[in-house]
Amino acid sequence: MATTTTSITESAINFIGEGTKIEGKIAFGKISRVHGVLVGEVLAENGSTLILSETGVVEGNISADILVVDGFVHGDILARTRVVISRTGRVIGNIRAPSLAVEFGAYFEGKCTMEEVAGA
Repeated sequence: MATTTTSITESAINFIGEGTKIEGKIAFGKISRVHGVLVGEVLAENGSTLILSETGVVEGNISADILVVDGFVHGDILARTRVVISRTGRVIGNIRAPSLAVEFGAYFEGKCTMEEVAGA
């Protein structure tokens, strides 16, 4: 009888679906896509990417390597690599990152400090 082994690759995606609400301290690694609501502190491991879809909402502070905002963030952002706010993205809070891209039509209310973030 043959044995089948299923492996999860390093590029595995964590998915939080629309209609889901999670409260508290949220930690993740690798790539995470949020279509629901996160309330609380969002912390990511080194090498992580957080993608907040158009229906995604974060009410709290975020720390990640790469953050892509297509939805709404109400809190401060600390990114080790870069932050992208797309044309549908809205951010109310301060951003600290070495690189920031804001597309035409995006909304950003806060202060931005562009500097290297060591071990955030």
